[in-house]
Amino acid sequence: MAKDTETSSPVNSVSVLRIRRGQLPLIRSPRTRAIVRQLASGIATLLVISIVVFGFMSLRTVSEIAHQKFGNQITNEQITAFAQSVGLDKPVWERYGIWLSHFARGDMGTSFVTNSSVSENVIPRFEKTLLLAGLSILISFPISVAIGVFQARRIGSATDLSLLMGSVVVAALPEFVVGILLLFVFSRELGWLPTDSTALVFPTSFKSEVEAYALPTATLVLAIVPYIARIARGSLREALTAPYTQAAVLRGLPRRTVVWDHAMRNAGVPLINAVAINIVYLLSGVIVVENVFAFPGIGQGLVQSIQTTDVYNVLAIAMMMGALFVIVSVVADVVAAYLNPRLKAAR
Repeated sequence: MAKDTETSSPVNSVSVLRIRRGQLPLIRSPRTRAIVRQLASGIATLLVISIVVFGFMSLRTVSEIAHQKFGNQITNEQITAFAQSVGLDKPVWERYGIWLSHFARGDMGTSFVTNSSVSENVIPRFEKTLLLAGLSILISFPISVAIGVFQARRIGSATDLSLLMGSVVVAALPEFVVGILLLFVFSRELGWLPTDSTALVFPTSFKSEVEAYALPTATLVLAIVPYIARIARGSLREALTAPYTQAAVLRGLPRRTVVWDHAMRNAGVPLINAVAINIVYLLSGVIVVENVFAFPGIGQGLVQSIQTTDVYNVLAIAMMMGALFVIVSVVADVVAAYLNPRLKAAR
C-alpha cells in the first residue's frame, strides 16, 4: 500500500518526468542549461586541442629531441636511456593517456628539456600575459567607447569620416610593424623607454616594471581600439535611430540621458561580444608582441617551447589558453543576456 502511495505522488511523478526529458531540477533555468552546454562544449574543445597538439609535437623523433638537448656527441645508448627516463619509449597514445590523467589531477608534468616543473615554467609567464592583456583591454575599452559615441553623434561629418579612415589604416597595420615603429620612436629616437621587457625577468624597481609593460601594452591597444570603436559607432548609431530612443527624445529627456541610459544599454551587447573576441585575439596577438619586445610571457614561452620540442610546456600553454577562451565565452554570454532581456527569453 505504501508502495502505491509513493509511486502516485505528484512530486515524484514530476521529478521522474523531468529526468526522462533530460531536465534535471538543478538545471531547470534556460540560462543555466545554456551555460552547462557551453562548458561541456568547452571541455570537448580542450580535449580536441590537447589531442591535436600532442599529435603534432610527437612528430619529431626521440633522436632529434635528444640531439637538440645534448648535442651531436650523444650515443645511441644514451638516446635509449634518455627515452626511457622521460617516457618517450612508449607509444604516443599511451603517453597521451598518462599525461591526460596527470593533467586532470592538476599535475602539468615535468619538462624533459629543462627537467623542471611545467607549472613553475608556465604559470609565472601566464600571469604576466594576463596582466598585459588585462591592461590592454582596460585601456582600450573606455577609449573605444568614447570614440564610438563621439562618431555616432556626428555620423557623416568630416570628423567622423576622418576618424573612420584613421581607424581603418591603424587596424590594417600588423602588430609587429606597430611595435617596431613604437620602438623606433620612443626607445631609439626619444630614449624614453627600454627596447625590451627583460626588466620583468630581473626587476630592479617598480618604475622599470611599468616601463617594461608600456610599449607592449601600447601596441596591443592600437590594435584593439580601431575595431571596438567601429563596433561602438555602428551599434550606437543603430540604437539612436530605434523607436524606443526616438520616444525618449520626444519625452524631452536630455541628450546625455538618451545616449547613455537608453541607447548605450542596447548597444552594449555587440560591445561585449567585441571585447570577448578581442580577448581571444589577444591570445594570438601577444605571441607576436611578446617576441618583438622580448616580453617574458606565455607567447614568448610558446615559441621557445615549440623550438625545443618541449611537449608538456606546449600542452600546458595550449590548455590554459583554451580554458581562458571558454571562460571568456561563458562570461560574455552571461553579461550579454543581462544587458539584453530578450536574450534571456531566447535561451
